[in-house]
Amino acid sequence: MKRNKAKEIIIPGILCMIFLAASIWYSVRYNESRLIVPTDLETYQFSPKDIPMICSIILTIVYGYYLLVCLGKTSIQQKKNILKTNRTRKLNAKLGFLGFFGFLGFIGGGWFRFVFFGFFGFFYEGKMSNTLMDERFRENKKKAQLMALKAAFAVIIFAFILILIGESFMSIESLFTVIYILISLSIALAIFLSEYLLYRYDHNEYSNDEHINGKYVDKNEYYIEDDMKES
Repeated sequence: MKRNKAKEIIIPGILCMIFLAASIWYSVRYNESRLIVPTDLETYQFSPKDIPMICSIILTIVYGYYLLVCLGKTSIQQKKNILKTNRTRKLNAKLGFLGFFGFLGFIGGGWFRFVFFGFFGFFYEGKMSNTLMDERFRENKKKAQLMALKAAFAVIIFAFILILIGESFMSIESLFTVIYILISLSIALAIFLSEYLLYRYDHNEYSNDEHINGKYVDKNEYYIEDDMKES
């Protein structure tokens, strides 16, 4: 992502967070925490003091949609670049730190946040950034995705089995909580494994080629040689 484009996303986000934090402080200090604590909308009565909090909520929602649109445009542009260059998208491996947001799932209620664990796969996708997608790479990618889906499917099957037998030793509420967590983890597992296994398959095959040739070849030069062969 270009620096100017990153600023267009990050700066509005920071301003939005500042305004939201200021609105929360104002509501707690001068408005009895209205619209912060759970509010019954059926009995809610508007007050002029609610305006900062309402505006910050609307602004946050608008920014969320803006972020989705920007990410969508970036994704489309990356797909075009992939088709044009026949190389994987350029990605910073540090985005893998987003996977730590998965631990937010341990905060009661937000079980779907376990899906963020799948973002640890960005570590490995970043290592494969700008890699030539030759025939072998595509085969490894299909193999990695298949294995990842098999692992995720196994977790989902276990969840269905748990639905059938879990009622005998746990409450319905606890059972559905566990099912929800398992489904979220299965999605995260599919995302993570597809990138991790692709990296391992590619790395192992490259190491085997290096061993057969009996000499060390820098991996960047390895892919450059592939480009020269294709041309």
